[in-house]
Amino acid sequence: MSSSLLEPEFLRRLARLRLAVRRRFAGATSGARRSRNRGSSAEFAEHRPYFPGDDVRRIDWNAYARLEELVLRLFVAEEDLSLYLLVDTSASMGLGAPRKIDVAKRLAAGLGYVGLSGSERVAVMPFAARLSRPLPASRGRKRVGPLLRFLDELEPSGDTDLARGVDEFLARSPRPGLVVVLSDFLDPRGFTRPLDRLIAEKHEPVLFHVLDREELDPTPGGDLELVDSETGRKVEVSLDARAVRAYRQRLATFLVELESYAKKRGLFYGRVGEGAFEDVLVEYLARGTPGAARAV
Repeated sequence: MSSSLLEPEFLRRLARLRLAVRRRFAGATSGARRSRNRGSSAEFAEHRPYFPGDDVRRIDWNAYARLEELVLRLFVAEEDLSLYLLVDTSASMGLGAPRKIDVAKRLAAGLGYVGLSGSERVAVMPFAARLSRPLPASRGRKRVGPLLRFLDELEPSGDTDLARGVDEFLARSPRPGLVVVLSDFLDPRGFTRPLDRLIAEKHEPVLFHVLDREELDPTPGGDLELVDSETGRKVEVSLDARAVRAYRQRLATFLVELESYAKKRGLFYGRVGEGAFEDVLVEYLARGTPGAARAV
């Protein structure tokens, strides 16, 4: 197991947490997540009247002897949740100290560990200008090692195109599930259309907005030559107090737009960069863990 992505103290904080899911997803195989649907697990749920065409093997003959009425035994189904980790590997994720991509990989490692420990199906879908070679969905604790090795190898390069990445992800016809997007969302094309597409296709997006402290609170620094990390375009600016104020206003608008979008659609939005990333992750996971304390 990679100690650089999952340190012992971090693992202890994750040990009893579960993925938070707002929607319910019906699985194709037996999983470990309790569902509102009725299925064929071992735990009895309730009876319902028999109708012609129902499976006669589910008739409760003991109940028939008492009630003189044909009824079916229904059982609690168990869901097989699919967790898709969409990790932004564009060049802008290489900035920061620590690099934004390293923070995103640690978040993905924590989420993947919790998912695999809970017998969920976990896949990693790196994207930049397009979707990269994915780590196919797998389940079980034995897959934690391959997950961490795959994440370790991800490096930033290229432009950001979230819409194309989502389109190519959906073109693979994935089962509806939890789609965690780990990105700085610095995409000139915006975020609304790709996230709306995920929702329309019955997925539940979860947003982890990874930013560097300097992006959130830049320091005035006189005359500078700024280089776009993705396009290579250069621009000379005077980073005086007035320019910093204008930057902060535009940044605040961007942050409000993304957070408001998530709130209106009932999605989790966690901003990483102002504090410890572990706290943001635990705050999300605590939502899916009965009795877990909320992070502050």
